[in-house]
Amino acid sequence: MVEKLKSPDRKINSTENKTQNESTALTDQNMELHFVRHKLEAFQTNVLRDVQKRMSGMIDEVMEQLRQQELQAHEFRNFAKPQTQHKSNTWSNRLRLKSTSSSSRTDAGKTSPNSGQTTDGKTCNEEDHVKNADASTSEETQKSQASRKSEHEANNVAKDISKRGRLRTLPDKIFITRESYLTALLEVDHMKTIYHIFYIIFLIFLLNNITHDYFVNGSVTFGLGTFKKGFGKIDNVFVIWMLQMAFVFSIYVAIQIWAHVRSKLRKQETLQSVWSYSCLLLYITSQVIFTYLPPKICLSLDLPYVSACVLLLESIRMLMKMHGFVRTVSGRVVQGKAKTDSDTRSEAAVPPFQKYLYYLFAPTLLYRDNYPRTAVIRWKFAASRLLEVVAVAFLYSYIHERHIRVHFANMGREELNAGSMIVKLFGMLMPCIIIYLCGFYLILHSWLNFTAELLRFGDRMFYKDWWTASNYETYYRNWNVVVHDWLYEYIYKDFYLHVFKGSKLASSLTVFTISALFHEYVLGYALQVFFPVMFVFFGVIGVLMIFITRFAPKNLGNIMLWFTLIYGNCLMISLYSMEYFASKNCPKDSYESWTDYLVPHLWSCHMK
Repeated sequence: MVEKLKSPDRKINSTENKTQNESTALTDQNMELHFVRHKLEAFQTNVLRDVQKRMSGMIDEVMEQLRQQELQAHEFRNFAKPQTQHKSNTWSNRLRLKSTSSSSRTDAGKTSPNSGQTTDGKTCNEEDHVKNADASTSEETQKSQASRKSEHEANNVAKDISKRGRLRTLPDKIFITRESYLTALLEVDHMKTIYHIFYIIFLIFLLNNITHDYFVNGSVTFGLGTFKKGFGKIDNVFVIWMLQMAFVFSIYVAIQIWAHVRSKLRKQETLQSVWSYSCLLLYITSQVIFTYLPPKICLSLDLPYVSACVLLLESIRMLMKMHGFVRTVSGRVVQGKAKTDSDTRSEAAVPPFQKYLYYLFAPTLLYRDNYPRTAVIRWKFAASRLLEVVAVAFLYSYIHERHIRVHFANMGREELNAGSMIVKLFGMLMPCIIIYLCGFYLILHSWLNFTAELLRFGDRMFYKDWWTASNYETYYRNWNVVVHDWLYEYIYKDFYLHVFKGSKLASSLTVFTISALFHEYVLGYALQVFFPVMFVFFGVIGVLMIFITRFAPKNLGNIMLWFTLIYGNCLMISLYSMEYFASKNCPKDSYESWTDYLVPHLWSCHMK
């Protein structure tokens, strides 16, 4: 009886346990569902946040582009001006010409006598042009011997074209009417404010120099003593410059004589080749002598630094001008002779003298028969640029008197140690960066714009936006467009097409080596010291920096560029100043062997 009463209780307990278990299972399931729902909600929130963030970034990017477009259209409108003629914008420097065949790729750079926008021929090989001419006129030749010769030469040309067809087509320099970067930028009030800040910096330097001279020296010189000393014997430089100009003019007469005699010898190929190669040898010899004499004169007359710089820089400018003219016109003469047997074709390829004369003074190193010209001379603009040249020259005199002489005038007399060197270098940081920036503004903006305005030269792109460069490759390309164009057209192209046969690296290293040598040529002979810091910095470290900064991020690369420019220029200017004053204060007793000329005065003074 008792067992029967317990059995319902067991059933009730088992039911309760079952219900409790089911409730527990349901609770666990609800917890799992809640957990999953929480995770899904969190995932949804993260996805929505990421989507909103990306959408926000895309919207901001589009709005930024719209703002930039509006800024260009209103404030920087000169930077947005299209050039439909060349299908390029205002600041495009080169144009890659399309060629229809491999032969046109070979001759893509031939110059048209009436074009102001074509470049110099990429090939001036005389035999190639003769072969092309004979091949093109073989059908018109009636003599069987000439026909067989033309056929043979045409086969050689075909082989040459197939070999050269693999070379990369190099773009050509274009000349169009445009203002300089800073001229366009300074039309904007925001950028003009920075220009005004530099005005104030100049006035501060002026007041600093005046107060120092008045309270320390008792008189105010305005830096005229530095000018008088730096431009000493400038009359001798002017006489030498006039003689150099006479020689430069004679180059025009010489190339006319060469073209005339060459046309007369058109039927005697052997004599024609002998005549051409003899003239080439004479031209190379004259250029070597022209390069050798200016530094020899600097040393013989003991020219001061500024006068020596004027002579050496003008000599290099004339040398580059002569080579540009001869390189262009000689290729044109050879090309003209190859296409016709006319007596006048080769002589007509030589342009009139007035075009050569304009080229000699135009602010470009590339020869063209015609350049884009402006309608009028803006005399106010020209006067402003000239005043800027004078102002920067005075600023340099103040920096020389108040910083360079203060830090280094006793070099060679005082004890040299690491501590004093570090103090001097850090003390020269700000003056050196001002020298660097003002040197760019003085030469590449003020002076070149001044001469361009007087000559109504239309293309004012003497530099590009090098200050935004993120690597040294872009910096070198944009820093000095005038010199870069000459090196590209007459050195890089010729070495790329004819010497290294398509090697960009070898051609580029050749360009850097030549450029570094001539930079050192000016500084070394102007200071009358052998201290190849510029060659090492520019020709070695500068080349390495191209590879180091090539793949750097844009912002980091720009920071690295400016950091190395500031400290590199400071170190270079300081070292040259030390060596110059050491050579004056502590000259060497004797030069017993040629190695004594290579030892820096800083080292010889320190070892005494």
